[in-house]
Amino acid sequence: MAGDGASPKALKVCFGVKPPAGQTIRPWEFFFVVGNSQKLGGWDPNGALELTRRSPVDSSEWIGSMSGTADEFDEPLRFRYFTGYYLESSKKIRVISRWESWVSPRSVIPTIEASSSGVCRENVIDEFGYNGGRRQLSEGWLQDAEHNEILLRVHGEALKFYKSRHAQRTYRIRLMPFDLRHRESTVDDEDSQSSPSLPPLPSFSHTDIAILSNLDPSFRDQQHYGDVFQNNRSYFVYRTQTVAVEYLAFRIEFFVERSSDSTSDESKDCQRLPERVAIAYCLPSSMQHSFGKIAVPVLGRQQQPIGQISIDYLLVKALSRLEKPLKMDVSYCHHWKKRTTLEVGHRGSGNSYTKFAATRENTIHSLNNAARNGADFVEFDVQLTKDRTAVIFHDFHVLVSVAKRASSLLLEPGKSHVPPVVDLHQMAIKDLKMNQLHLLHLDHYQHDTVENSRKGSVKVSEEEYEGEDHRPFPTLVEALQNVLPETGFNIEVKYPMMMKNGCHECENYFERNEYIDVILHDVLTYAEGRRIVFSSFDPDICSIISLKQNRYPVLFLCVGATTRYVPFLDERSSTSMTAVNFAAGIQLLGVNFHSEELLRDIAPLERASAFGLVSFVWGDDLDNQKNIEYFKELFVDGLIYDRIGELKKRQNVFTVEREAKNALFKTRTPIMSTTTSRSTSVDGGAMELPRKNSANT
Repeated sequence: MAGDGASPKALKVCFGVKPPAGQTIRPWEFFFVVGNSQKLGGWDPNGALELTRRSPVDSSEWIGSMSGTADEFDEPLRFRYFTGYYLESSKKIRVISRWESWVSPRSVIPTIEASSSGVCRENVIDEFGYNGGRRQLSEGWLQDAEHNEILLRVHGEALKFYKSRHAQRTYRIRLMPFDLRHRESTVDDEDSQSSPSLPPLPSFSHTDIAILSNLDPSFRDQQHYGDVFQNNRSYFVYRTQTVAVEYLAFRIEFFVERSSDSTSDESKDCQRLPERVAIAYCLPSSMQHSFGKIAVPVLGRQQQPIGQISIDYLLVKALSRLEKPLKMDVSYCHHWKKRTTLEVGHRGSGNSYTKFAATRENTIHSLNNAARNGADFVEFDVQLTKDRTAVIFHDFHVLVSVAKRASSLLLEPGKSHVPPVVDLHQMAIKDLKMNQLHLLHLDHYQHDTVENSRKGSVKVSEEEYEGEDHRPFPTLVEALQNVLPETGFNIEVKYPMMMKNGCHECENYFERNEYIDVILHDVLTYAEGRRIVFSSFDPDICSIISLKQNRYPVLFLCVGATTRYVPFLDERSSTSMTAVNFAAGIQLLGVNFHSEELLRDIAPLERASAFGLVSFVWGDDLDNQKNIEYFKELFVDGLIYDRIGELKKRQNVFTVEREAKNALFKTRTPIMSTTTSRSTSVDGGAMELPRKNSANT
């Protein structure tokens, strides 16, 4: 028996991982392990342990280990694997490719599971992304101030050629990134057939492609000779990550099938291989903003312009304004517990400006009223004021009441005064500061329509007798702090879009990255244990939210094929089926469908289910209880509708589950112990809602 001064027993924990069966990682990627121990980064991926190949010959297995005393392992060691690589410009940056994102990470208790020699998990090789009978891998997020992702979209009538002989050919397109500060390793036609090798520490990543017009819209490697593009049929999305965006350029190569006229042996050997016939360059000087559309000339073999290619681009920057880095301890981006259909209160208790909701929409009172009526989630709209405060309001514009000067009014004979005459001026929320929204007399922008005059629209501005919770324009922070905590939030992030009729919802709007950073900062700072799901009609906003954080899921909100609304110009929201392909391609949680199209055809729901996507449904059709029951029979995951709980009483499903669990534990006979188990407190904490990291369970 060791004396009191004996050193604590030394323990060693081994880690081993291999790619999923039939898969490999790219040559420049590494495996890492991150966990709750500080030696594994304390869940910070930048402090994770880098693993090494078991042998130079067999690179499929990666291993590593950490050592410590028994005292250091007095609680379960929790960990996850991820793959990553390094980029460098002004500094070396670790980039996450994919990571294991189950809600519950891997776990081991070294003090119990170690062998007599003090070694734990010796010769254990885990399969990346597979644990406890479940497979789940998520893509990384942007985590450094210099870390950016560029998305390039080629679609519609993107290719235009000046001569018919060029226009009639079928082209394969390949897009290759390069750093303008470094000479390209391949400069002539023959050499460019092989992909240029990445330098030891490049400033940009591999460029992969998602073809949203294909049956499989997932991102993958580009084909060696590019992928076939057809005007008005194909929809290509390319993505590249970079730490030197000001120097990143793209070489766009055009390939066609070789002519088979020649009968030489050499020609026969290569006649089936495509040949490069044209090239284009996309330079950073042509992409001066974070979002836009450019057209670059296509040069033929003689370096003469033969046409042009149109490209939409989006620059996504890492999340700013956040005091603490995002970690890997928990993620709900792809976590969804299947249960009965969730019921979501539309704008809280319903639309009040164009319908007959009892309370003003999008107020704290309306949100809490829906929560008290049993809503599982409440849905509301968020946008920014001029002073960059995230507020809850649906429309991009309001009508500001301006009284005319009395001297300009003509008095009728026999009258000493006339009623004040008021002019209504439309103003954008983005042009009004927070205090102005509360001081000015505001009306809904459809106030003066015949239909709404019959309905008796509610004014936007509050009345003097109304309480604080009835006040319009509550901030997002106020909602996070004051709405019943067991009620989840479906936060619709508003961003104006171009309509198919040529009108824009609200021009000269905020820069997308700065806009989203404000909203994400509020949520990540104040949400605590609340369940959160983001959604947006703008597909690029969905991409930005999912790239900037690893905590909360995103739904693509689509109008689809409609006769009720003016559709958006963006092709990705034109039909529900296209929306499914987009959501699956960029790995969103799912799609929030418009009921109008689904009542005609449920095929989009079936396709979403095949991809493993979550399906919500919204729309005026849900004012009819029969339609609500119909979608419940289809087992959709969520329904968003007005006046929730007013006609049929219900109880919040998360409250019901919590009470059932508490009742179950109360019926058990407690086991007395002379020692306190640290794991017991962890399990017990899981029973209480809200709590830290309880969101979306």
